[in-house]
Amino acid sequence: MEKELEAYLHKHIPLSKAMGIRVEKADPGQVILWAPFAPNINHKQTVFGGSLHALTTLACWGLVYANLKQTEEASAQIVITKSDVAYLAPVDGDFRAECLRPADDEWQRFFNMLRLKGKARLNLMATIHHAGRLCVDYRATFAAIK
Repeated sequence: MEKELEAYLHKHIPLSKAMGIRVEKADPGQVILWAPFAPNINHKQTVFGGSLHALTTLACWGLVYANLKQTEEASAQIVITKSDVAYLAPVDGDFRAECLRPADDEWQRFFNMLRLKGKARLNLMATIHHAGRLCVDYRATFAAIK
């Protein structure tokens, strides 16, 4: 799934390629994306906030993608509808975003709604840890639409 997701992101979301994003892990339970420091640096010699936001957004998007690929709903379109991010500490090196699958009952509601109504929403979280501390806490709502 890692190579498939990375190829999809680089083809359909060109920013992911420009950022140097690599998919380290992609399965229905977890997505971890990695990005190098150099193409994402800002004027403060830390990672640009937009790059941190983009990586967490794509990690969550990737988790929905990985889960939909396991179902008959694989052709559904995935979009972000809302996000909130807390930048808790600067990141001054290569960085990773991790999105974990929420509880099974949340996923079941999401898939049931998608099957019944043709659209569904799901709240997800992603984090970026660097140098042993939480640097980014990201929360977003994603929608899948048939």
